Order: sequence, then structure tokens, then C-alpha cells
Amino acid sequence: MNDLSFSDGWTRETTKSGNSIPVATGPVGRMRELFEATSIAVVGASQKEGKVGHIIVKNLQGSGYRGALYPVNPKASEILGLRCYPDLGSIPGEVEMVVVAVPSAAVPQVMEEAGAKGVKVAVVISAGFRETGREGAELERRVGDIARSHGIRVLGPNCLGVISTSNAMNATFTNDYPREGSIAITSQSGAICSVVLDWARATRIGFSKFVSVGNKVDIDEADLLTYLKDDERTKVIGMYIEGMERGREFMAVAREASRCKPIIALKAGRTSSGAKAASSHTGALSGSDKVYDAALVQSGVVRARTIDELFDLLQVFGTMPLPRGDGLGIVTNAGGLGVMAADAVSDNGLTLASLTAETIEKLKAGLPEEASLYNPVDVVGDADEARYEFAIRAVMDDPNVHMVLALLAPTDILDITAVARTIASFASTSRVPVATAFVGGEDVAEGSRLLMEAGVPSYQSPDRAVHALAAMDRYRQLREGGGEHEPARVAGDLASVRKLLDRVRSEGRTALSESEGKEILMAYGLPVPPEGEADSADEAVKLAHVIGYPVVMKVSSPDIAHKTDVGGVAVNLGSDDEVRRTYGLMMSQVRAKVPGARVDGVTIEKMFSGREVIVGMVRDDTFGPVLTFGLGGIFVEIMKDVSQRIAPVTEEGVEDMIRSIRAYPILTGARGRRPADIKALKDVIFGVAQIAMDFPEITELEINPVMVGDEGKGCGAVDALVTIKRVV
Repeated sequence: MNDLSFSDGWTRETTKSGNSIPVATGPVGRMRELFEATSIAVVGASQKEGKVGHIIVKNLQGSGYRGALYPVNPKASEILGLRCYPDLGSIPGEVEMVVVAVPSAAVPQVMEEAGAKGVKVAVVISAGFRETGREGAELERRVGDIARSHGIRVLGPNCLGVISTSNAMNATFTNDYPREGSIAITSQSGAICSVVLDWARATRIGFSKFVSVGNKVDIDEADLLTYLKDDERTKVIGMYIEGMERGREFMAVAREASRCKPIIALKAGRTSSGAKAASSHTGALSGSDKVYDAALVQSGVVRARTIDELFDLLQVFGTMPLPRGDGLGIVTNAGGLGVMAADAVSDNGLTLASLTAETIEKLKAGLPEEASLYNPVDVVGDADEARYEFAIRAVMDDPNVHMVLALLAPTDILDITAVARTIASFASTSRVPVATAFVGGEDVAEGSRLLMEAGVPSYQSPDRAVHALAAMDRYRQLREGGGEHEPARVAGDLASVRKLLDRVRSEGRTALSESEGKEILMAYGLPVPPEGEADSADEAVKLAHVIGYPVVMKVSSPDIAHKTDVGGVAVNLGSDDEVRRTYGLMMSQVRAKVPGARVDGVTIEKMFSGREVIVGMVRDDTFGPVLTFGLGGIFVEIMKDVSQRIAPVTEEGVEDMIRSIRAYPILTGARGRRPADIKALKDVIFGVAQIAMDFPEITELEINPVMVGDEGKGCGAVDALVTIKRVV
């Protein structure tokens, strides 16, 4: 874990359904009542069929809810056989949860009544809040303020509601009530909730909890994960996310939860940082999707890219045990499907298991002569259910096989449903995960349905099946790896940096000059080549003599972020004449291209050779400081060969950042070159991360390029761009 913790202020309660669950005594609390409420009032209950308030009461009855249920409507005395109350204060018993389905303007009054009644949690179904504009946003803020003043947790507003199968509770306005299972779903979209529930009905997938979070005036993904990570009825957590505000809290609790159960997230939409390219390459490269990618990876969350992929992963994680290794065994009745699956194995980083001699002999004795005995095992087109069972069991028993994929193409002589029943009879209870791909359309539909009914994942193509199994293996490796160690810390001269930033602010500036940026780097021990500033050609020549040729000349201006674009950089200058001539040319070019820029002269610095990389940071509104690493130089935005992590970073995280770019072989010594000084490069990344953590007012920090010398030769931070927040 990093600097965020959820360990304080919690106790445990045993619910009426036997769950031992966490209950917060502090500000995160009241989550037990959301899922295990013993009494529910529906405010806005209606006698009219088709009205949301009528549907909610009907759904609670239809799901078999066993607690006290109180319809609230001042114009009715009875709804669906239940006594109706004019307001919450008239209800004689305790009310733990209130479901609110009234016009938005009436919700604040309902929340005041709920506070007076001692309600613990409110599910606000009502729409007409932030999603409608400024007035709606103000109304939503009032609802949140009232709830906080009374200690009420709020789900919504503008949400579908909540389902808890362990409590037989369907507090939503959809009657698509799922079977009980081990998957918990949270969704920011009510429409996606309906899609997932309909899919679950078709695939016979069951849920433990189902939550529509809506506008998230209070309860959000971090709160729900805090509860669900300890919910004994939940084995897998699926999430549909469009955006979040408490990104760092989410990362902390997701990192903890993912150590004990898989979290699968479909992220859609954008955050504000996506449009905030600002002045640096780093800002342009750190779009919201890349930031979320980094955050989810660091949190141990398995990311789904599409709704189909979300369904695929929920199916396999929700029904199969984790594999014990990455060896996949394939059984097929069609050679082409086997080849496609083998390609997908390579694409997804799995291993095509090498079958032992004993397994091959066993297959040889039981399969026809024309069968392929090596992985993929082809039982040929006339195979029946008995041959499939024999081959799958033989492959499953091989010690090199950790997962099995059974492929089937329809043929006129094959009883597909018989094969499905045979596989289902043993695969659903196997310690080795088994997935299937019955490929086709109408002919294989019934077989696929039978498999899913029995809890065996069935996919429409070999690629999707292999991709899902590979996700299981990646999660296994994450679990076995034990997660990352504590973040690295770097000592720095905080006082000198604070003094520098205060001076820049006092001058009304937000952009630091290159030399000021390098002062910050040096305060944290980062390597900066010798340099100095000159405001004339003669001064530039004197500096070059002191520093030693060859040198680099760069225009010195706080108003010019990308100096190369305006002719403001010259490298490998080796004589007095070159320095003098270059100074005059540079000044005239810069003044012609950016006539309004403040130009203080030039910087002369020692020429440092090596491989160019970029190390940068941009501060994201949701997750905080986002680090970017990749090949540097002027074409970094075109190549986009970069990786991201959220600060603070660990040794493992920085190692992964460096290894994950496509150009990593250039750093390790491709084509006979000596390896680069990776250790020194890591120190630069750690330093940038620490600066970002120590000084929240720094919004962007970029070193482009960092020159990475050969192994043992160190690095040189030859440029520095720093911007800070404007004082309001």
C-alpha cells in the first residue's frame, strides 16, 4: 500500500444471512445497510402499474425480501397489499434504508425526514440532478449536504438501484432479478446494468450484489470495493466505470482487494486531464485512457476493453478456478480451429503445453490413427462424445497442462448436445480450468447453452476463449507475486525548492526557466551537466571555455517550451567561432518566430552523449501525479512509445515502466551496443516521482531528453520544463 489506508475506524458485524462483513464506524460507514437492510421504506411508492415507485415495491416483494417493507405515499392507504404511510415519520418501526423515487425537487425534504427518522442509507432513484445542468448540480449538492449532516450514506442519485441476492432484495426498477452467485457488479450506467442483467440471464451467471452508482453524490467505487473485498459471498468483482473523482482512494482499496479476489473493470469515457495537454510533451501523451490504464494496472485490476470482453472475463473468472501455471492444452475436432487457438496462445502470452510421453502414448492407444496426438490434439471430424471425453481427460491429467480448451466445429455426424453434456459432467468440478469454444451459429447454440448452464465457459471463437484464459493466468501471476513493495523515497532539499517556487509565484509566473527547472532537479541529486547562462556572444564563448568543448547552446526563455521548434537549440559546438556565430543566428531566429517572448540570452551546457529518453510528470485531476517514460527527443509525440505510472512508484513499477516500451532493446544493447545505464535512469524516474509528491503545486515537470550513457556512465538531464499552478 502507499500513503492511503482503510484500516482505521472499522468493526465487523454478522448479518442475518450469516455473512461476516466490515462495518465502518468512521466516515466510510453504513455499507452493511445498503446490502443487508432489515427494513426498507419506498418513498414515492405508487398504486399505478408502470410507475417507478410501483415497480420497486413489486420487485422487492417478487425477489422474496424478508425484511419490513413500508410504502410511503400521502395519497394512498395501501399498495400491493401493504399498508401505505403518508411520510417517513409515520412509520412505527425502524427504517434502515429508504429508496427514493420522487421528483428531484422533493428529494431534499425526503432526506431531512430520513435524517429525523434515523435512516442509515438512502438509494436515490430520482433523476434530474447534475446530469441536467447547473440547477440540477446545485440540487444534488444540497442532497449531499443534508445527508452528511445526518450521517446518511447515499447511493445515486439518478441510479437504477441495488440488488443483494443474499438478502433476497431487488431494490431497483428492473424485474430482471438474477440468480444467486459469486459475482458482484457495480456500474456507473443504468443502461449497462440492464445489459449485464440480460446477459446474465442468457448465460446463467449469478450475482451476489448488483449496484448502480448513478451520479455518486456519496457512495462510489472505492466505498463499494471496501465492502466487497471482505464480502464472503463475493468471489469476483466486475465494474463498469466512466469516470471517478477519488482515484487515489480507489487505487488503494483496489490494490488491497485484488490480492484476494479478481476485479474486472470496463473503463469507458474520458476525464478532464484528457484535454489538458498544456505545454509539455508529457501532457499530450498522458491522455485519460492511458492514465486509467496505469492506475488499473498498478491496482491489480484486470481491464476489459469492450463489453464482450467484460462478459468473457466475468464468465471464466466467475466459474473456473485459477490455473496453476500457463500451460494450455487444446482438444479440437477441426485442425483449423486448433491452429487459430495456437496463434492466440502466442498472442496472449500463454504457453502451448508440451505433452509428456506418457500422455502421448495414452492418446495413441485411444484415438484413431489419423488423429493428431500433439498439442493441439485433433480428435478429427467423426469424433463422438466418448472420444472427446477421453481426449480431454487425458490432456487434463498431463502435469504440463494447467488449462484446457475444448474446441468444436459442427459436423453432420456429431451430436453436439451430447458432447456438451459430457464436458459439463466433469469440467465444472475440475481443479484444472476448462473453457470451450463451440464455433458456429444455430447448430452449436444449444450445446453452448448447456455448457453455460452447467457453469462451463463457452465462447464463440478460439481467440476469445484463449484471451479469457490468459487473463486468468495474468491474475494468477499477480497473486503469486505478492504485489509490489513499498514506494521508493528520495531525499531532497525541500527548503531550496520551496524558496525557488515562492519566488516564481511572487513574480506572477507559472512557467519556470530551464535553469530554474534544473535547480529543482539538482536539489534532488539528479544529474545535470555543467552549464551557465550568457546574455551575449562574448559571454557565451567565455562559458564554453570554462565548461569545456563540445557544448550545447539553448535559448533561455520562460516563454518558450519547445526550443527546437523555434531554432533555439544547437548541439556539438566545438569552437569559439561556432559559438559566436550560432549565438547571433539563434537570437535572430527566435525573435523572428516568437517576437513577444521574453529572451534572457542562452544557456551553455556540456555536451552529454547517450540514448535519448523522456521522463515527465503531469498532474491528473483524479489520480494525482502521472509519470511518463519513453524514448525522447522531438518525435516523442509522433512515436508515442511511452509508458505511464501513478506516483509514488516502487522498484517493480519503475522496472515495468522501462521494460514495457517497444524500444526497450535499444537500452539493453541492441546491435552490439553496450547496455545503457538502467540503474541511473531508474534514479531519475524516482527523483521526478518524489518531486511530484513533495510539491503538489507543480503541475508539469518534463526532462526531454534525459541522455542515458552506457552502463556505469550515468545520465544527464539536459533539459527541464516545469510549470506550477496559478495562484487564484
